Amino acid sequence: SIEELREELRRMESVKATPSEFGLKVRSHPDTLVVTARNKMGSAETHKVSVELANRFIETAVLLRDSESLERNRRAAVALAKKLRRIGRAPEGGQEVHGGRLIRAVPASVVVDFLAAFRNHPGALITETGPVREYIQKRSADELAEWNVHFAGLERGSRGSLVDSSLGFDLVCQRRSPGRRSDEGTLLITNRQRVASRGVERVGLSEEQIRLAEQEYAEGIDRSPGEPINYPDRIYRQVRKYPLLVVHLLAIGADEDDEMDLSATEPTVAWSISFPRTEREETKVVYDVNTVWFKERYGDEDGDEDEAAGDD
Repeated sequence: SIEELREELRRMESVKATPSEFGLKVRSHPDTLVVTARNKMGSAETHKVSVELANRFIETAVLLRDSESLERNRRAAVALAKKLRRIGRAPEGGQEVHGGRLIRAVPASVVVDFLAAFRNHPGALITETGPVREYIQKRSADELAEWNVHFAGLERGSRGSLVDSSLGFDLVCQRRSPGRRSDEGTLLITNRQRVASRGVERVGLSEEQIRLAEQEYAEGIDRSPGEPINYPDRIYRQVRKYPLLVVHLLAIGADEDDEMDLSATEPTVAWSISFPRTEREETKVVYDVNTVWFKERYGDEDGDEDEAAGDD
């Protein structure tokens, strides 16, 4: 995860490890498969980057910002809601969770169709829908056959919020600010590139599952008596039986925009997936990345070796 990478970086600094040594660690944790500028994506040479999706949380924290892509993703969310109604899983009849709607026992094929219709940013490789769909389809007869689908929202009455009804029911959209490095073609969701709210991975779990996850985590950490515990979302993946798709309808704007009239604004659609652990032998999802992307993330292999040789 991002936090694991940060912790590894702190460890590297504490032991005076070299950037090339750290790079070897990063290569086994390519969670942040998020791009370089789109105009650099044309390099013909590609590299293979493998990622395990079991027990992992991924989300579209980088989006295309052109009107065609934004509209296509809105249509994908609308089509998902309609398909759920056709199979007797109407979102408006789902469980209300923190202002959103949770639908259980959704076939994997419905999730795969939504992902196929969604236009991913070409550089947000961890959410590239082809490899993700392939991973789901290979497990659609057993481990990933049934899904929980959550249309995330806010409680009614949230100040200055956008209320959307395009899905066939009213949903109070979550507010997210654009990241500083956003531009006309690319939207980064917040400076931290995080879409989902903290605690979202508890959605769909029973009270007993939540209790067991938190108890196990609490027993494994050092803390003072009475000290409050900040439970990370990843612990809930450990007990998750059914994968979770979270569909986000976002009102994009800074906090100081809370008083603005959002009645004519259309939401921006993003998604998150929490994959449970697998009982199978893990097969990694393979992504093709271009040379420019690879060198920006992992450096030039030959350059690393030359630098190391020069230190002797």
